[in-house]
Amino acid sequence: MQNKKGISLIVLVITIIVMIILAATVVITLSNTGVIDRAGQAVDLTNEAAVQDLAALTWADAYMDNKRGTELVNEVTTKLSEQGITADKWNITISETGIVVTNKNSSSVTGLGSLITAANYGDKVDYTVTVDGTTYSDWQIYYHNSEYVYLISASSIGNTTLYKGTTVASLTSDELALYEKFRVGNADKYTLADTVNERTSYNSQSVAQLIKNYANFANTTTYGTNVVGAIGGPTIELLAAGWNATGKTPTFTITTSKYGYQINGANNVSDLTSDGLYVPSDYYYWLASPSAYDNIYVLYAGYDFVGENNCSNRYDVRPVVCLKSSIPATVGTGDYDFSLVK
Repeated sequence: MQNKKGISLIVLVITIIVMIILAATVVITLSNTGVIDRAGQAVDLTNEAAVQDLAALTWADAYMDNKRGTELVNEVTTKLSEQGITADKWNITISETGIVVTNKNSSSVTGLGSLITAANYGDKVDYTVTVDGTTYSDWQIYYHNSEYVYLISASSIGNTTLYKGTTVASLTSDELALYEKFRVGNADKYTLADTVNERTSYNSQSVAQLIKNYANFANTTTYGTNVVGAIGGPTIELLAAGWNATGKTPTFTITTSKYGYQINGANNVSDLTSDGLYVPSDYYYWLASPSAYDNIYVLYAGYDFVGENNCSNRYDVRPVVCLKSSIPATVGTGDYDFSLVK
């Protein structure tokens, strides 16, 4: 007769019962000695998963101590509060079936472009760049589309005349390709060299200066390839796209002429409502677009006005940075509405 080796069903059931009793004894012992409470003190309260685990243990401790109803809620709330988990920072739901804790300030990391709408234009982003020893950390969302998000410096970095000898011919193919990324939403684009005599086209050379001399505002050191590049001011196409997307009036339409751009069929649009973003109420800033008025005129915005003036005048410069829409970001919780993930 063949021997059969193995564990009988009765022995297996007895073993499981003994293990359950031992496990329950350990949990009760830990609860009575406060080990669970003390362990929570080592938890990094900025780690949502760790806080959720600690909250679950705290709830189990109170539940096994026969706390129910209001008594259960009060007991768990008090113990969580002692460990820094309070209702001002956390959404806490306690019932007799369990506990749910989520961080009020948390959000999943996703692409910045998918987080914003036209209603967010003007909101601040925690983009930071240091240029020539000065740190610029005050940036606003200017416009976005499926590919890019454009940020503009919320304040001027200084005023300047534009024509300083930077010629269109000195621009590299990469610089010209970058400039094209800032000219959105308009098929009829003016070519910088399309003047009667490019050598005396001071407005084209002024735009070349804004393209070439402000590239260091693109902080690729911190944000890597998510930063496409920067120029010294928005183009008229970019301004019109943002202005129109937010529903402001009048709607801007852009056409090109001999020396550059016209807006709504004219060289300028006056009597606008200053919004502090596209049309400031307290200063003028250059646009990176030549005016159709004359070959020495460049477009600018400010004081209820978008129009042109001689490039030898001194107006403010507000650089614009182009980011990929996919740059990782979260909804901000401090001074900025959106936080970039570095």
